[in-house]
Amino acid sequence: MRFNGLLSIGILIISCGENAFQKQGGVYYKKSQSVCNEFKNHWLLDIKAQNPEDSIYLDTRQLGRKVEIHRLNTDTSSTFIQLLNSTCEGDSIQFRITARDFYTALKGSVPTYLNDSDYVTTTLWMRDKLSDLEHIAYKKAFESNQIEKFISTQRWNGIRDSLTLIYYEKLKSNANQQPKHSKAKIKYVLKKLNGQVIYYTKDDEPFIFDTSEEGVIGGIRFLASKLSEGESIRGIVPSDLAYGASGNHVVRGYTPIIIEMELLEYVL
Repeated sequence: MRFNGLLSIGILIISCGENAFQKQGGVYYKKSQSVCNEFKNHWLLDIKAQNPEDSIYLDTRQLGRKVEIHRLNTDTSSTFIQLLNSTCEGDSIQFRITARDFYTALKGSVPTYLNDSDYVTTTLWMRDKLSDLEHIAYKKAFESNQIEKFISTQRWNGIRDSLTLIYYEKLKSNANQQPKHSKAKIKYVLKKLNGQVIYYTKDDEPFIFDTSEEGVIGGIRFLASKLSEGESIRGIVPSDLAYGASGNHVVRGYTPIIIEMELLEYVL
């Protein structure tokens, strides 16, 4: 989940006494008295949400990764973002907010078991604030951990290329190898580490791979270079040689992928 372009929020105050919600700019909230106004652009959060009956129905702490917010992609003039910005690392902030406004902020849809107008209690923990360089290091470390975890659980009989860091395994070898050519018909499947297929070539429409073409993603180029006619291979490819830091409409940035490939025949 990711906050992008926030936010108009309607919030209901329901508590009183020393635990009452405070008010700032029409927004009701609870937080510690500490204030931090360091302008680091990337925030890592955990979020817990409770329904009107106070039953917990969302807790991102169970996901194994933090919710990421890029401050510059939000409405930095809004009270909501200003309150988050003033929340120190290790502190938390709580809101009472309608389900509609909460899920609009998260760029999601209200679950079927909630009504748009239901008020939910949301707690956001500020786990970390990162500079641009710190965020890159965080994303690369998270990606590396994903790859290592996958390798240890899947137990491929592969090797890692020291230059590209691609971990690959030859699935089928051809003892009668022919001299390699610059063009070949290949078929391949691209997957996320969870097995979700990103793209695949149709059986009757193989991809014509040309070593002189620079537009092909690096992982395909590398794995194709390891094959001769009739051979197949699979590899875990870091984002640097896949969809990069930006990703696309299907794949997030800094996402490693699996490529399964077969070289059908050379094109003379």
